[in-house]
Amino acid sequence: MEKKNLLKNKRTLLLALSSSLIMSTPVSASRGEDIENKLDSIFGTFVEIDNAINNKIDNIFNEDTYEIAKDGINEVKDSAHEYTDSIVDYDYDHLEVVTFVPNMDPNEERKYIFVNSLVPAIPKIYYLDQDGNKVNRKSDNKRFKVKVSVHHTITEDENGSKYGFEEKTYEDLVTGEIWSNTVSLSKDEPYLTDENSLVEFGVFEDIRDVIPANLIKDEYELGEVKDLTEYINNIDNSLAFDDELSLTR
Repeated sequence: MEKKNLLKNKRTLLLALSSSLIMSTPVSASRGEDIENKLDSIFGTFVEIDNAINNKIDNIFNEDTYEIAKDGINEVKDSAHEYTDSIVDYDYDHLEVVTFVPNMDPNEERKYIFVNSLVPAIPKIYYLDQDGNKVNRKSDNKRFKVKVSVHHTITEDENGSKYGFEEKTYEDLVTGEIWSNTVSLSKDEPYLTDENSLVEFGVFEDIRDVIPANLIKDEYELGEVKDLTEYINNIDNSLAFDDELSLTR
């Protein structure tokens, strides 16, 4: 009984803490692009709480009380996510759609995700030798210079990461040739019909090229962006470019 009372108190404390963390974060004058870092900070705190309590539970409680505690922790996190889904907004013209399979016909495979174009990408630079091995910038063996822009996606990719979209520009330091692993796509060309193994990502800068007209709005809540992500990845759903694809078949 004492263990259950302790878990109940712990659950109440977590719920109170979650409300305190969220309500202390100013959001009334912020847009989606302004508060993503604040949300990451909030959820980082939840992760720390979750991990700490899980460790305690593993060491102290039996299987039955463990499940009670886990239910309380999950309730906190679910409530927090539901709250942020409704308060974070994105203007439609700040959204871009990225495909992780630009060489695939969308009627056969889809891996779409949304990017907020107002969030700056994280820049990186590294160098490769003739065989593609990483080398130091001052190395006499360097052959290729690679400029990387790591983009923060709104939802997670299939590996649970929001940083899976790495746009890369390669420069051959001997020949001066430059190429990229990313290609621009559109309603007229929603995927690459000529296979190019060097291209890893395709970007639709205008979401109207992907999203059906009846689903286009001036702005979307975070929860709606998540719903749209699920919708456009369902191979049974029609997309904006379907008419163009049917004309080429």
